[in-house]
Amino acid sequence: MYLNSPRGSNNKLRETSNNVQNANRLFDSQNNDAAGYQIGDNCRPACKDANNNYNVSEKGATNGTMKFYQGSELYIDWYLQHGCGVGQPNLRCQIILQYMCESENPSIRDGTGQGKQGQAGGNDPDPTAEETAELERGYHETLDYYEACAQRERNKGLYTADRQMEENGGATSTRQNPNGNGRRRGGNRHGLECPEERDYYPYWHPTPWHDIAVLTDEPQLRCEYYRSQSQNVMPKGFCSIPEHNNPEACRSHEGEWKEQAAWGEDPPDCKGGIKSRDNHNGNVRNGHPQYYLWKIPAHVKGRCVIRARYNITTGDFQLGSEANPREEGTELSGIKADPFFMDRRSNDPNPNNRRRTIFQGRPANPLVLGNDPVADWLHLGTGSSDTSRLLQLQINTAQHGRTFQDRTHSFFVLPRPENVPAHARIVNYNVRGRRGNIVQVYPSVEYDFVPQDLTVEKGTYIHFQWTGSDANNNGNAGNGRAGTDRSNLVQVASRGETVPLPLEKHTLFFDATSQPIDQDKRKLVDRFAFLDQDEIVTCNPESNDDNAEDNCKQLNGASAYFDGGLVQMMQVGTHHVISTRNNDFSNRSQKASITVTGLLLPSWALVAIGIGSILAAGFLVYVTMAIYAVCCPGSWLFSKKYRPRVLRWVLRQERIDRLEERRRQLLSARRKQWMKQANVQAGETEDGAEVKEISVPSSSWLQSSTRFCRSWGVAEQRLTTLLYTSLNIAVFFVGFCSNLHGGFNASWAFPIAKGGGYTMDLNFAMLVLPTLKSLQTAMRRVSTSREWIPIDDPISFHVTVACLIVLGSVLHIAGHIVHMLSIRFAPVLQQDPLQLWMLSFDEQISGMTFFEQFFNFHSRFAPVTGVLLTVMLFAIIITALPCARRGSNRLTRRFAGFNVFWRVHMSWKWLYIVLLLHAPARLWIWLFFPAILITIDRLLLATHQSLYLALRRATLLPRDVLALSFDVPQGFVYQAGQYILLGWRGEWHPFTLTSAPEEGCISVHIRAPENLDWCSALRRRLTEEAPAQVAGGNDTEHTTPKPGMAVEYRRHLHANSRVIYNMPKVSSVDSEQVKVVYDDAQAKCADTQPRLLGRAAANRFQSSCARSGETIVSTVRQEELPPGAVVLQVTGPFGAPAQKVWGFDTLMVVGAGIGVTPFASIMKSVQLRSKQRETILKAVAAKPSAWRSRQPVQVDLGSTPGKEPSGTESTAGIEKLLEEMVVVPKRIYFYWICRGQEEFDWFYDLLHDAAEGPAAGIIDITLFLTGEVELSQVKKLPCASGQFFGRPNWKRIFKQNREKHKGEHVGVFLCGSPVIGEELARQSEDHSDLPGTPGCTRFSFFKEHF
Repeated sequence: MYLNSPRGSNNKLRETSNNVQNANRLFDSQNNDAAGYQIGDNCRPACKDANNNYNVSEKGATNGTMKFYQGSELYIDWYLQHGCGVGQPNLRCQIILQYMCESENPSIRDGTGQGKQGQAGGNDPDPTAEETAELERGYHETLDYYEACAQRERNKGLYTADRQMEENGGATSTRQNPNGNGRRRGGNRHGLECPEERDYYPYWHPTPWHDIAVLTDEPQLRCEYYRSQSQNVMPKGFCSIPEHNNPEACRSHEGEWKEQAAWGEDPPDCKGGIKSRDNHNGNVRNGHPQYYLWKIPAHVKGRCVIRARYNITTGDFQLGSEANPREEGTELSGIKADPFFMDRRSNDPNPNNRRRTIFQGRPANPLVLGNDPVADWLHLGTGSSDTSRLLQLQINTAQHGRTFQDRTHSFFVLPRPENVPAHARIVNYNVRGRRGNIVQVYPSVEYDFVPQDLTVEKGTYIHFQWTGSDANNNGNAGNGRAGTDRSNLVQVASRGETVPLPLEKHTLFFDATSQPIDQDKRKLVDRFAFLDQDEIVTCNPESNDDNAEDNCKQLNGASAYFDGGLVQMMQVGTHHVISTRNNDFSNRSQKASITVTGLLLPSWALVAIGIGSILAAGFLVYVTMAIYAVCCPGSWLFSKKYRPRVLRWVLRQERIDRLEERRRQLLSARRKQWMKQANVQAGETEDGAEVKEISVPSSSWLQSSTRFCRSWGVAEQRLTTLLYTSLNIAVFFVGFCSNLHGGFNASWAFPIAKGGGYTMDLNFAMLVLPTLKSLQTAMRRVSTSREWIPIDDPISFHVTVACLIVLGSVLHIAGHIVHMLSIRFAPVLQQDPLQLWMLSFDEQISGMTFFEQFFNFHSRFAPVTGVLLTVMLFAIIITALPCARRGSNRLTRRFAGFNVFWRVHMSWKWLYIVLLLHAPARLWIWLFFPAILITIDRLLLATHQSLYLALRRATLLPRDVLALSFDVPQGFVYQAGQYILLGWRGEWHPFTLTSAPEEGCISVHIRAPENLDWCSALRRRLTEEAPAQVAGGNDTEHTTPKPGMAVEYRRHLHANSRVIYNMPKVSSVDSEQVKVVYDDAQAKCADTQPRLLGRAAANRFQSSCARSGETIVSTVRQEELPPGAVVLQVTGPFGAPAQKVWGFDTLMVVGAGIGVTPFASIMKSVQLRSKQRETILKAVAAKPSAWRSRQPVQVDLGSTPGKEPSGTESTAGIEKLLEEMVVVPKRIYFYWICRGQEEFDWFYDLLHDAAEGPAAGIIDITLFLTGEVELSQVKKLPCASGQFFGRPNWKRIFKQNREKHKGEHVGVFLCGSPVIGEELARQSEDHSDLPGTPGCTRFSFFKEHF
């Protein structure tokens, strides 16, 4: 192992030869003698005599000591003979970097004399205090430390193979050093190091060395052990009697076992080393050597030394190898099977007797390898006596498991300069190498700047400093004075050039173009180029003698040591530098690049800036909105609901009052204009438009394509789900294949996660679309009976998409968890802070902890946003479950049931914002077009303004059903089967309209049991609390109303806000009594005459002071309203599948319980449309009920010119026109499923009125009572064709209807339980012919969802 920077000594001092003179001077390196660098000199100009020989007596000789500041970054680089790192196939290894300073040895020094060859410090026998104190001797470990090592019993539990150990050497005897260290026959002592401590890490006794870093090929297995056992954090024990090495032996001999406290420093930085080749000295990757960037701690000070150890072993020791096979009955397990912990059980019981003898196999104790074993390894011989096929293995058991080391010359650590800010970065910039060509310096290196490619941010301080020796071999190749090291630094335009830049173009230390007269910077450039030679010698420009001191052109007049001091880098850009003396193109190159970037902030600062920018942008938008609100008081921004709060702080109340008055005026003008347009449109509708013949849609390509699917039992709805699922599968495989090799180490978990993510992108783009009410309504107006469109069953499709999102989330999360686990348990590789090796992304993230992966700034904190998305999605899904949404269990009911569902679902906007933060690179593409549709829906929804409702009557029906009737709001046009959103107390809930469009009012029926919090609260408010308050009583003290009670209401206008509110009517006889009526009738509309679609009653626009339909222009608090006031609002109407009934001649409608509401509206509309027909027919003297029994009459509406049509022809033509203009189905089968008589009583009158009338002949009502019913209480529905107990036999019903309506397209509509819907869908499919079959009979199924 060879240290290059700082300069590794390899025991060299001031040798004038290329080889080390005394390899035992300070430590046992096990390295090549030619390695290492001489100690630095600081003679002025050189430590040379008149004959150009090295002169140690010259002032400054051996004093070219490097100096580094506390907190500075020191670039430590080395290379290895045998390679190392994660993935190195030929060996297992560890690299340990340590330091020792004056605090451990106050007399630490390099020495000035090499001593005799092979003698430690010049003296082979055991050292003495007097000899140790001699200044010419090098001195690292203390004498006390060495003597304790030599006296202490060696650890006899260690693996020593077949080596004969010297038992008198104490801990100086090891497998690598079996003869001891100076204890027997003048053995080979290596300075004052302890061989046992040198060969084993972490050591179990105190050591003077502090740990910096450990680089291993097995970080996931070893690093935790190294960190926990390091003396940085763990105290180390020793005995007061030095001979004993464990607490038991120490105490048994009356000794005291003591502990030396831990250093109190951070544990060593343990990482996986970067792989390097064996037998390949030099660079590791991308043209750069292996290095470690050490930030010198603030507590380190004084003279210090760095030690690097390199331990290697082969794979022969791995259990299961050829040398260490598994044997039945003797197999070790757990930690004992780990060769890292191999101990004396694998030692040879008869050591030192196997050299070059035939290896007979493993003895009783499982010896792994013998020394230079000879055997017929290939089993090619004919028997045990056949010695013709023997091979000898080159195995030295003292070196199979070998520790190399190198140490730097000592250096000083100085306090951080006071004028350098504590947060400023200090980077050491040095020179490595020595004089000579590649052959002469090998295995050292030639000159080079270190680091060769440096990137720092603006404001960083670079400490330019280097040292060299004047004791190099005079015969070594080089430039300038023989035997000397010199380097300067000048700037060049590019790394490919040799000619320096003139001062006018200098950019490294200052910008010469903008600062041409900066004298200090000009002097700095001069100093780095000429190395202060003018202060040392009188330069002779005419001299061309390479060995002349006055030849300053070759830097001969400079010292080998140069300290350029701290230079703050302020010029952003890449700057290239060379040394003019050593950059000899064809022989050697000394070039480098220094890149200065803009200010680089830490991740937390970038996050803070990002958040601050978002907040600042939000504040700017907020202020802009406030200004716009003031400038345009008629906009929604100035409404009380959305008005920026800052206006209250910056505007006076008088100004706000004036703006509010201006807003009222603007909105009043808009309402008048809107009413005018509404009247005009209604008039146009009344006058009639051009009559166009309605044609039956012909077969389409879609019907043809679905015919095949239907033949295999795949109906339209299933086909839609199947096609969408297939699309998800296709998108998954696109994501999978496009990321197949994008994961960590090509992990399969990553493409699975990405495939799931792609499907989530698709499904999140589709998720909101089925919930866009205005878009649904518009599409239903366009489409007719094409039930395959998912929008016809939006909630079902919404749930399907949500289920696919859950599936995609599971794949995405599971894939990423497995991927994160593979990263976490991968080896932690050595980092490349200077970015010299160009580590791959996999290598950079290898071994990251879960915390680091979660809060990784470079991944935009995607795991954090992913967890947030998971929590939000989980909350949305859980609260959407029926048991939570309906509050059908105690837990969800306690947490407000539907309110929680609604509020959590309303967080979908935040969900999509977090989605964009989670995956911004691709998700916006998926969301672009859905965002357009959402915008269109919001624009359409803006036309459905939230209108105030004028309540007429609230009627309480059996089983807590509440019937409400309202005035028709201005411009409120709807179709039978549509629904509205009813708003009260800030909550909005969907309810189907039970009134017909032809009526003069709108009505809804609300099931309001106690477990439905909002509905039951509305029921109590309208039927109990409000009447009690108006009557002057306490709203908490009132009698429970009985079914059948009806409360009349009157509308009122709030004076200041123009809010419509409703109050229970007070009797004219007694003003203290509320008008409450108990009867069996439900809330009926006052207008008995049918009105044309879209027309309000004649008096609808007369009252300007208090009318239904005022838009929300302001809000009012409940306490500002009189007691008993109720404010109700409506938004809509919105399309529903039931409105498609007008596209079918034959209908099967099924209502279960409260699900009868949309069909009651439809049947009432049918009756009123039929009445309109009769009214028109009466006008032409037609019989009122002639259309009931008539057969279709083919009438030629054309006539002979000049001939008046007959009365019959005229009537037939009008009937034909009426069929086209006033559409009424020809046959309606209505099936009502009730659980009991009370449920039947809900809508008895409603259905009775709907079924009796001109259309009674086309409506067939069948009632099914499925619950326990007392026969005496059964009420018969007069208009019903059948009334049964039990559940319907849908198979029989469909079969009968198919026989009655062969060749027809029958619409099947349901509002009720999904269980019934599954049966109806199945029967519709079973009784339908394939699309395109001549004369086919089809049943198309539609179901209601909210």
